[in-house]
Amino acid sequence: MRIAIHITHEAVQKIGGIGSVINGVCTADNYKQFFSKTLLYGPAFSSTADVFSKLGRGGQVLYSNQDSFDKAQYHTKFKPILEKYSIDIIYGTRTLASEYNINKINEVEVLLVNIQNMKQAQIDVFKYILWEKYGIQSDRYTDWDYEQYLRIAICYFDLINALYGQSYDFYHFSHEYMGISCGLKVISEAQDSGLKNHKTIFWAHEVSPARSIVENYKGHDVSFYNVLRESEKNYLSMESIYPEILESYRTQLVKRTVIFDYIFAVSNLVAKEYQFLNPQVQKEKVKIVYNGISFQSIDWQKKQESREKLKNYIESIFNFKFNILFTHVTRLVLSKGIWRDFTLLEKMDEIFSSNGLKGAYILLSTLIGTGRNSGDIHRMEKEYGWPALHRKGWPDCVGYEEEIYDLVQIFNAKSKSIKALFINQFGFDTRTCGDRIPIGTNLVDLRIASDAELGYSIYEPFGISQIETIPYGGFSLLSRACGSSYLFDDIFKDEKFNIYHIIDFSSIENLQTDEVRHILGSNDKINSLKNITGEKRKIIEDKLFTLYCDEIFNLLPKTDDKRKEVLENLSSKSTYFSWEARLKEIFEFL
Repeated sequence: MRIAIHITHEAVQKIGGIGSVINGVCTADNYKQFFSKTLLYGPAFSSTADVFSKLGRGGQVLYSNQDSFDKAQYHTKFKPILEKYSIDIIYGTRTLASEYNINKINEVEVLLVNIQNMKQAQIDVFKYILWEKYGIQSDRYTDWDYEQYLRIAICYFDLINALYGQSYDFYHFSHEYMGISCGLKVISEAQDSGLKNHKTIFWAHEVSPARSIVENYKGHDVSFYNVLRESEKNYLSMESIYPEILESYRTQLVKRTVIFDYIFAVSNLVAKEYQFLNPQVQKEKVKIVYNGISFQSIDWQKKQESREKLKNYIESIFNFKFNILFTHVTRLVLSKGIWRDFTLLEKMDEIFSSNGLKGAYILLSTLIGTGRNSGDIHRMEKEYGWPALHRKGWPDCVGYEEEIYDLVQIFNAKSKSIKALFINQFGFDTRTCGDRIPIGTNLVDLRIASDAELGYSIYEPFGISQIETIPYGGFSLLSRACGSSYLFDDIFKDEKFNIYHIIDFSSIENLQTDEVRHILGSNDKINSLKNITGEKRKIIEDKLFTLYCDEIFNLLPKTDDKRKEVLENLSSKSTYFSWEARLKEIFEFL
């Protein structure tokens, strides 16, 4: 019997993309056929919640020593571990369910540990092992983020043994850097005990030092992916060009995953980044595991209904009904390259005006992951017309949201045919986003109604959002820095119609500008590419949008007949984006 253990910070709540991946993976039929049991393992972030809510919605607590709660004599198993490490344990089950298919569910086990008061002697011993066996100097890192994921590894093997013994085949999935210490603990224990029934997998949802470089260097993806290509030609590693990455504990952890059994990279791009960081990795260990998505099947009538809802919504704000709707549903972070949306929209506005078309752009994004209070939203809507207008400061725009609203204001002040709307809220319905939204509207309507989802990210290991409109006949406009662009190429390579358009912002060889000629003609090409300035990058971005704007416009559906044709053409292709399709090769590989 096979047991899958997912080590993650999202064992109870979906915080970001990893939680969505775990939900999609664990509810897939072929996953359930391969694994008899699933355990989600991670730190207990809060010990104050009521015992019955500690495992979140859909969770059932079976044991919590802090609450003296034990539903089935688990204390007998856990007591020696509690005493040995001085930790607290919460154990139980959660039911994971597919968003659109009630038949796809999986009851998984959940194990959380509170390691705040863990015995220092145990911590010191494990840190010594990490240094002795793997060369990790834990005393260099004072960040609690490093410490907590190190500490959950200390008791990990004992907990697994207490729950299951050693008569199963175990697959330990480290989702990102958070589970790497647990993986190293497994390798160490298995080697010492001569065990052969444990496999370790690093699931690379990104390559942390690559993200750091792309975000912190002003040339962003224009710089980094050119450097990567040049480095491949010259057999150079990431650390030889960017030595500062070695100061990060995340880099040090990811470098140690070369001794794991498998590396799952969520795209071709992530695989290249991983090999750039770890050129010594055995190539056969690295497997590309594209993400899947959950979606519902719709007909043309449903698409018309959703578009009518959105047309009425935009009309209530801007007093016109759009011909074409652009959307961008995303986290509000630098890596999403949101400023690029407005560079494209400025050029589209001229084309739309020349062709007598009206367009709307909805950016649904917020820094507040839990969403703003519904009462605040309705009050701001009544007081000053949120989200058409914003005010800086809580409960409205905070932090990076203020910069985004500045971009919106400047664009709307100059545009003739396209208007932009920034909804800094989580959700898309009347309760969460105000009374202008037609009753019965939800986020799925926004995905269905969209003509094109924008995703010109500077760093996007995969990019689920860029795919979500595809099954509903919406186009995807994205950068080559999005890992999903390679999946599009794979799925649609033999198709006669395009449902996506990719701009490779690092493809600058054919741009005839002084800036590019200077960069490419440098005697020290790698250093020249590495130090592309923000000003030069913006010139390159503008030139590329100018080069492709007509091509993008011609691609967009401008009539309902075209939208209906696209939706019908996609009906046979949508299944390729499902989790079943994306996981099929993985289980053959394992």
